[in-house]
Amino acid sequence: MPRLKEICENLSTHSKMLAQSSEDKWSDSSSPVDEPVRRILLRGSEIIRGAIDLGLTENPTALAILSRQLLELFISLHWVISDPERAERYAEFSTNELDRLAQMTMKDGLLSVKSKEDGTDVTNDFLSTRSKPRKGVSVEQQARESGILHLYKIFYRFMSLETHGKSETVVNPTERSEVTLVHLQTIGAISQVFGHTAILWLLHRQKITNEKIRELLGLNNEVA
Repeated sequence: MPRLKEICENLSTHSKMLAQSSEDKWSDSSSPVDEPVRRILLRGSEIIRGAIDLGLTENPTALAILSRQLLELFISLHWVISDPERAERYAEFSTNELDRLAQMTMKDGLLSVKSKEDGTDVTNDFLSTRSKPRKGVSVEQQARESGILHLYKIFYRFMSLETHGKSETVVNPTERSEVTLVHLQTIGAISQVFGHTAILWLLHRQKITNEKIRELLGLNNEVA
């Protein structure tokens, strides 16, 4: 399918550009927002790179899951840039979530901490020294706080149907090619607004407008 290959080639170029952008120095001034933006950029480039392989093998089911993940990353990117004070909070997300899950599993008796000296179970002692992990911010809350809740409601919720296996699996070869193309186009649109938002901040210290988001996603004004 020639058009499919062309889109994959374009996505490959964009993925490489995003990866490089995560390393380039764009501004003489520094901001605490820069580091999380660069981390999100790099992760986005990897998701797009994975989407290319799935596109070439015409795997619309997995592509649908990746498109949702890319949109989630964009929402986080927009949330961080919308308020610099959120940069540190975002940087703590992964460690806080790991800490939260570990503590939950220990309390359920499925994970334990052993003493180095004699191997005795010191899980309860360990838990008594740990403070309650700071609660994260849901994707919906990030979207609401950064003014793009409409994207969450219109796209993210419906994309979740594929992610949670609540949709039909396409097996017909012709239909599979068509659905693959649609998902690649969706990923392409999200990747455009994703990259534009990040570079606009890193280079110009500016925040993308909702009007520009709609334009890059191909939405009309009535949708928002």
